[in-house]
Order: sequence, then structure tokens, then C-alpha cells
Amino acid sequence: MLYWDKESKQFIPAWIDEQHLGQLNGLSYVLGIDMWEHAYVYDYPTSEKKKYIEAFFENLNWEVIEENFRKAQ
Repeated sequence: MLYWDKESKQFIPAWIDEQHLGQLNGLSYVLGIDMWEHAYVYDYPTSEKKKYIEAFFENLNWEVIEENFRKAQ
């Protein structure tokens, strides 16, 4: 997960074990990637997790991410 902290004016990267537990309170969500096998196993074998990550970044809509960041500020 990538958060924005309004107070410190910094990006905060974080590893969140469960999407419903462990979110950082008071920070704004900017970007996240699901790394559980259920997110990619239909398209990539577990041995090709790297390809999933590469495809994720190749297909990001940066305009949406920039809008998330603008809203977070």
C-alpha cells in the first residue's frame, strides 16, 4: 500500500497483511497491489509472480492515481 500523510507531507509505504485489518489510521490511500495468490493465479502460475507485478505496473491508470493523490492532500 502507498499512503499519503497530510501532516508530515510524505508518502508512507506499508505492507498490509489483510485488506480488512492493519490499514494505517489517518493516512490517505493512494495505491495498492494485491499480492495474495488469488489475485493472479488464474493468469499467472505462482512461479511467475514477477510477471503479475510487471503487468500491474504496465496497466496502471496514472490519471486515477494522481486524482487519488490530489484528493489525499
